[in-house]
Amino acid sequence: MRALRHRTLGAAASIAVALGAFMAETPAEAQNSSGNASYQPASAQSASNWQANDDDFLFLQLVIQNYKLTYDVRGYQTDRGICLDLADVIQSLDLPIRIDKESRRATGWLFAEDQKFTLDRDSGTVQNVNTGRAPVARDIYDTPEGWCVDTNALSRWFGITFKPDLYNAIVRLESDRELPFMQAIERRSRAARLRGGPKQFDLSQYPTAEMEYRPWRTPSVDFVARAGVRTGESSRDGAEARVELYAAGEALGASYFARLATDDQLKPSAMRVRAYRNDPNGELLGPLKATQVAIGDVETVPGRLTAQTAIGRGAFISNQPIGQVSRFSTTTLRGVLPAGWDAELYRNGQLIAFQDDRGDGRYEFLDVELFFGRNDLEVVIYGPQGQIRRDKTFVPIGFNQIEPGETQYWAGIVQNDRDLIDLDSSVQTIPQKWRWGVGVERGLDKRTSAALSVQSLFFDGRRRKYLEGALMRSFGAVQLEFGGAHEFGAGSVAEARALGRLGRFNFGANALVAFGNFTSEFAQQQLDYRAGFNFDTSLALGKFSLPLQADISHSKLKDGTEVNELLMTTSLTAGRFAVSAQLSHQERTRSPVTPADSETRVRMLANARFKHFRVRGNATFLTSGRDKGLESATVRVDTSFGEDSDLQAQVDYTTRIDEFRLTTGYSHRFDEFSLRGDAFVTSRGGVGASVQLAFSLGPDPVSGGIRVTNTKLARSGQAAVTVFRDDNGNSRRDPGEDVIPDVMVEAGLRGTEAITGANGRAIVDELRPFRPVLVGIDESSLRDPFLAPSVKGVVVTPRPGVVAQIELAISPTGEVEGSLLNPSGIEQPGVRLELVNPQGAVVAETISEFDGFFLFQRVPYGEYRLRVAADAARTLRVAASLSTSSGQSRFNLGREEDVMRFGTIRLVPEDKPEPPEQRAPVIAAVRPE
Repeated sequence: MRALRHRTLGAAASIAVALGAFMAETPAEAQNSSGNASYQPASAQSASNWQANDDDFLFLQLVIQNYKLTYDVRGYQTDRGICLDLADVIQSLDLPIRIDKESRRATGWLFAEDQKFTLDRDSGTVQNVNTGRAPVARDIYDTPEGWCVDTNALSRWFGITFKPDLYNAIVRLESDRELPFMQAIERRSRAARLRGGPKQFDLSQYPTAEMEYRPWRTPSVDFVARAGVRTGESSRDGAEARVELYAAGEALGASYFARLATDDQLKPSAMRVRAYRNDPNGELLGPLKATQVAIGDVETVPGRLTAQTAIGRGAFISNQPIGQVSRFSTTTLRGVLPAGWDAELYRNGQLIAFQDDRGDGRYEFLDVELFFGRNDLEVVIYGPQGQIRRDKTFVPIGFNQIEPGETQYWAGIVQNDRDLIDLDSSVQTIPQKWRWGVGVERGLDKRTSAALSVQSLFFDGRRRKYLEGALMRSFGAVQLEFGGAHEFGAGSVAEARALGRLGRFNFGANALVAFGNFTSEFAQQQLDYRAGFNFDTSLALGKFSLPLQADISHSKLKDGTEVNELLMTTSLTAGRFAVSAQLSHQERTRSPVTPADSETRVRMLANARFKHFRVRGNATFLTSGRDKGLESATVRVDTSFGEDSDLQAQVDYTTRIDEFRLTTGYSHRFDEFSLRGDAFVTSRGGVGASVQLAFSLGPDPVSGGIRVTNTKLARSGQAAVTVFRDDNGNSRRDPGEDVIPDVMVEAGLRGTEAITGANGRAIVDELRPFRPVLVGIDESSLRDPFLAPSVKGVVVTPRPGVVAQIELAISPTGEVEGSLLNPSGIEQPGVRLELVNPQGAVVAETISEFDGFFLFQRVPYGEYRLRVAADAARTLRVAASLSTSSGQSRFNLGREEDVMRFGTIRLVPEDKPEPPEQRAPVIAAVRPE
């Protein structure tokens, strides 16, 4: 009876949960009993042609005063602005409103019982105290999630102002009166002051699937073959064919990858190989505590004032965090770019760069500008068969990047732009000399670190050797760097840099002075001094935010030449349209040896979606000088036919040769492979056609043998997951425990998913290499409501081309209940309690009710102990550990006893009460902004 009574408490919360479930089940158009779409009068239908799609989908958070409400709100960018899911708004604001799917009505009251609210979709009207009876008109959109209401309409209906801020992914609420849900927050805060803010998603709290290196693992291989014929393009006329193979696996206890590519006549032209070990925990090579060791095709770390990052054949070792290739205010991004793919770079959601297939199998974005705070960088690569891959990373600036007393080092030697095995010696561009470097950085305190490095490279016609050092220090929202470098036998350079933030205004400043004849890849020859300033902000333009970045610099050479440079970037997102514009201007004054010169260039990047068509384009304009005008332009249109077929058309124009090129392509993805056909015609008489075949081979961990798939296995990680019923709660599959089919396995918060087959196994593909990811079970896919995952998931660190083996246990569940009293024997409400497994992980949480009663439901079988949450124990100054009625601290849930009844538990005062000044108040249900 107590469990039943517990389930009936919190009427508003229950309505919100039921409402969310109903909205997930309701289709975009309500169906009548005969299966036909219900009639909607004109007033109830949206007059807009806008339709919900994934590109417009948003996750926003409601913010009022200095609080962020707990529940995220789903929404969309429409042709009129922002709409929010009505069910989410009701749940977040804890409103007693119910939506009835049969009558297509929402009824209840707003913030007070006398503020009745009625929304009638069939009549197309809304009625409440704020608006009277008014037509809905175009205020509601049908989406896969339910009813999405325009924020202006919500403001009219609810009598509070909804202000979307897409730049910060929030919706600000403004009201002249104190709202009931805010009063409830304050009451809960005064009553308990026990509940902590939301916990960060900490992967260290979950079990880990170990992946030992082996002497041999069968590699996965990505295969791309292309054949075609062309005419009317002089020396390129005739038939052509090329093949690219990319393999990844393990041999002799190390990971490796190998890329073999041919030229257009099937002659092998490049062989790129790397053998390496990565360990984020830094346990490689014993006392060296390295995080990465590589030989073959490697990448070096850039200097601050001397050498750029380089890639080629050589060797590299470091204990720096994996993937860290950044200077103080810039970073470099490199990765695998298969043949025929192209890449876009986004910084903090803003499109800032684009790169076509260069033919060398890589994308490369050099010197990407960074700002103070968190820099979210995403490289999106697009495949010729409609594939989309995303590579995300973030670079923090101004935060503690190296712990006090910690030393990070790196050492590398590389022959620039040379593959490990040269198969075509006829291709030689610039002198490809060896370069080497060694560097260390040490944390001095929480805000200060120092770095020192030595580099040797061949540059500007001769070998140069450098010694450089830097001191980094942060002050509040500003980070400073003072650096210097000396070129042996030439000269020196000194530089000061600053990055900071003032409100929503990010800024940076730098100044450099050269002495002697110092020259490097970051400082041009005969440089006297250089100074610059940059900023990043967002301008509010009605419903839109306009990001704006600018970089201004002034340089002077020793011959008297002065160089002024300006770079401005902005972007605009409106509904299904996103455009980015970049303006660069360079002006050189006259000197005794060079004439005055000026050049201005504008580059446009755009993405748009019109119904089922996606349009992407870029154009470059030269707006000054003798050759001013359009330099080049590309427009590409993509559309899909179902889930497996895509049609593309692309128009390119190049001013230098005055040529238009029209290319069309059709691709189809089968389970085992993908096919693509292309044809092109040019304004100069060129004609051609080609066909491309792509597939991947790899070991099949489920059925055995080799599997063939259209998913690129060698460039990503894989996980073979077995889901079984854990009847005894030990989280191991024992004899007689059955596998469970038709269970959805997900990785990375629904980033990748798969469904188990009849043998209870599934393969999750496309896991990002060397980034820990939680592989778990979607509980909604479990048909038996009395089953639950034994653990929330297992953490795996994928390696390219390698299959990780994971077992996930599904267990029958039980309940734990009891009543909590304070040390004086009075019922104690509002205390957060935790169930902890033998590994120390928190399996479940609950809050004691107004009369001290607590209940844990759907607890998987196993061994547990009950405790008071640490923040609650500190606040109440009681012992955290709680015992059963028999005095035992641990108990088991299983077949024999699936309900644990603690009875009445009295909290025990701690031996040494904590001083009152050490107790921190905690707000329930919300977290500070």
